[in-house]
Amino acid sequence: MEERKIAIVTGASKGIGKATVIKLKQLGYTVISISRSQPDVGDVKYQIDVSNKDEDFRVVKEVKEKFGKIDVLVNNAGFGVYGSFLETSLEEEEYMVRTLFLAPIYFTKAVLPDMVKRREGAIVNIVSEAAYVASPKLIVYSASKAALAHFTNALWAEMRKYNVKVSGVYPGPVKTNFTSHPSFKNAKNTIFDKYAVEPEKVANAVVKAIRSGKREIYVSSRLIIDPYFLKLAMAMQNLTYYIISKIF
Repeated sequence: MEERKIAIVTGASKGIGKATVIKLKQLGYTVISISRSQPDVGDVKYQIDVSNKDEDFRVVKEVKEKFGKIDVLVNNAGFGVYGSFLETSLEEEEYMVRTLFLAPIYFTKAVLPDMVKRREGAIVNIVSEAAYVASPKLIVYSASKAALAHFTNALWAEMRKYNVKVSGVYPGPVKTNFTSHPSFKNAKNTIFDKYAVEPEKVANAVVKAIRSGKREIYVSSRLIIDPYFLKLAMAMQNLTYYIISKIF
């Protein structure tokens, strides 16, 4: 009988995280669900704030002691604050950076040594289209996701020689509670509502990432063409940096 694989999913109580837990369980994984609010799916459930470094390391230690290994880490937990940078709360933005960027670093630091030692494992970071095309009124969110994208890309390159897969999944608008934050109350008829896709579509991309180890996986919105805009934006960025490198 094949040994069950062990997966950790953060932000597992709702939306993309919950859909990912359900999908992985259907595929036979033992899933550890982690969320700030109590998860209702998963084989083992932790209610913690992922921005707390000590809690993150404690949970990973407990999971390794219980199951002996961690095969998959899905860093999904996150939220957004909508509004002009002049008016948004610095405290909330600092908390957002800890949740969106530092928490994936904490969890990755905790799980990676064993993955490298065993020469197997997969880390999937849920990034965002906003990482490559920053959104006004979501400035710090976009910046945090951009940092996560660079972290993911560099880690992908570093981990290849250890056979550890590292992937970034880049969704556009998804039907989650993302816009439930009070700051979105004045954002009526937004692109989030108009072009959002079901979270199960992102969960399928996570599975693809775990299996393939592809560096970047795009999840198109209902607009369909948005991944192509991202690739065009990246091509223009590459050209810009090339020109700058020649000038300076």
